Amino acid sequence: MTHQIRQLFSKLFCRSGPALAFGCFALTLGMGIVFSPALTTAYAQQNLPIMGEPADAALSPLEEQRLGAQFMRQIRRRLPLVQDVQAAEYIQQLGDRLVASSGKGSTDDFTFFIINDPSINAFAIPGGYIGVNTGLISAMAEVEQLSSVLAHEIAHVTQRHHARSFATSNRSGWTTAAAILAAIVISQSSPQAGQAALAAGLAASQQTAINFTRSNEVEADRIGIEILASANLDTRAMAETFDILRRQNSVNTSGLVLEYLRTHPLDVNRIAEAADRASQNPARKRLNSLDFQLFKARLEILTSRDLAQTTRQYRSNVRDNNTSSVQDKYALAMLAELDNNTEQGRKILNSLDSSALHNPFFALLSADINAFKHPGETDKRLSALAELYPERYSIVEKQLQFLVATKRLRDASDLATRYVRSATTPNPRAWMQLANIQEKLDDSSGSHESLARYFEALDETGRATSQLRLAINEVATGSQDEIRLSASLKLLQQKAANSR
Repeated sequence: MTHQIRQLFSKLFCRSGPALAFGCFALTLGMGIVFSPALTTAYAQQNLPIMGEPADAALSPLEEQRLGAQFMRQIRRRLPLVQDVQAAEYIQQLGDRLVASSGKGSTDDFTFFIINDPSINAFAIPGGYIGVNTGLISAMAEVEQLSSVLAHEIAHVTQRHHARSFATSNRSGWTTAAAILAAIVISQSSPQAGQAALAAGLAASQQTAINFTRSNEVEADRIGIEILASANLDTRAMAETFDILRRQNSVNTSGLVLEYLRTHPLDVNRIAEAADRASQNPARKRLNSLDFQLFKARLEILTSRDLAQTTRQYRSNVRDNNTSSVQDKYALAMLAELDNNTEQGRKILNSLDSSALHNPFFALLSADINAFKHPGETDKRLSALAELYPERYSIVEKQLQFLVATKRLRDASDLATRYVRSATTPNPRAWMQLANIQEKLDDSSGSHESLARYFEALDETGRATSQLRLAINEVATGSQDEIRLSASLKLLQQKAANSR
């Protein structure tokens, strides 16, 4: 096992917090998990549950959230996440629709994210964090199929399969489960290393399934189909997705099983069961997939390793198809904008039907292309778009970029402040944008406070408290600002203490 893997395991699990109750452990190939004295002490002190106790006794919902937040911090630091706001917003909104239809939990309890990895994979970790690889998204032909994957992963969370797995295992199952979760994280950046870590973790137990037992998988399929039906989506998409995965696996030239199928074993009976359950629901009209196709095209361009080849492919699509798809033109306009060829991008957009330009993906691309050619018109269009979609940070982000580029810093500060105060769940990046604007306005205290809010939203409480201390140092002693910031610091310190 590489030094890098050992280091990641150490960072993930060498924690003194009693809520996680893992302690430090070392992982060695061929030897399984070696318990350290700290871990043995942690077990004794925490009175960890024994086999057969309920899931809550093994891992409470609060502990699940803390464990998931800990993993998510490492994921943000170590995996190649897609940072594009529009793409992240699309997957989150799609996930939110499904969570709302599940009847269990709030959309605030779930975070969906995209990993820039061409392998076909998706996974859920405790606390409602669900990751999807770009490879899996690319393999899906329709939004309903991607939705079926998300619904399945949501079911793993709402049915508390992580906690139930812990509850039905012996004490080594705690660390085995931890090893499995860490291996999932590692495998995203290095599949071979992840498999090695996973093999070592499993060597300490009698588990044969990598992530969930077959019964959990079937239950997640059943609940996932119910979620699709409740969301008014065609439930047949679940079986279609299984068929896509099976076909992708059959043409896989690596000789290895697809990563998703390693963690979600797929057999003939499971496919038949999913198809049978889906048939019990009425077939529904498929959604207008324009947004999904634009989302896929955007992801393909943003993650392309050869933009010249990608451009040639889309140009070929347009040449070979007299009725070329709208997404092909969107892709070519986006590629032109990335190449600073705004005239070509403008020409492509002008060739589209006006109705297409009202789509947020096109409207935001048009704002990029026309920002300096027609600033007044761009400003009006973005404002109108913001009124239609007040919760979409992608629009606010574009407005802020436009205002900063045109030196209207006060307007930008006011807009960012209104957004973070009025949005139901503000995008954390808005705080970062506000901090940068405040810095340009020489508002050091405000900038540090906004950075504190940014780190707090990412569960980085240590870095958040540091920024609040810097903010306090920038204001007058005894002022109302100092009193307010000190109160915020105290609350944040209490939050950090409670999360340990």
